[in-house]
Amino acid sequence: MREQQNLFNANVVLIEDKASGTQLIQELIAEGCHGVTRYQPTTDKIMRMHAQTAMIENGFVYIPLSASWLAEYLHEMTVFPNGKHDDQVDSTAQFLEWFQKPFPGQNIFEYYRGEAEKLKHQRAPEKRKPPRPVNVRIKAPPGIGAAQTFSGRHITVGEDRIVEMSEEDAFYLIPLGWTILGDAT
Repeated sequence: MREQQNLFNANVVLIEDKASGTQLIQELIAEGCHGVTRYQPTTDKIMRMHAQTAMIENGFVYIPLSASWLAEYLHEMTVFPNGKHDDQVDSTAQFLEWFQKPFPGQNIFEYYRGEAEKLKHQRAPEKRKPPRPVNVRIKAPPGIGAAQTFSGRHITVGEDRIVEMSEEDAFYLIPLGWTILGDAT
């Protein structure tokens, strides 16, 4: 039952839609597992695995260094197609093929990924000079003779109660009754 619950909690269950897989898909959907994705093979197992070897050889597939199933899995992968079993090889090839296909809604993710890349390059220190700090003139409320800013700067307030500080420091003093008079340019 625990394995069945974990299966139902999975986001996607990829099942080959032929023979016993078709029946399993129908049973899982009837049981309320709506993350079932039908896989329709278009070539044989050898061709499917061959199509994925470049992805594996180029290091885009990660396998844990230790797992209870690892030795059996690696053996099956290395003796394929001449081994006694090939189910794990086939499911690996099917997953890798499915994973490379666009999914519904992927375009919005690609759009935002591209926008994030643009922002990252705009902010790159080697491409842009850091903005110079903006200083502002700010007036202290009555009765304040000295203050410490957010950045740690100690300031003395004169009789006119007007001081100059960074815009960031002024931001934290406004809720305390300080008034921004304008840029200090």
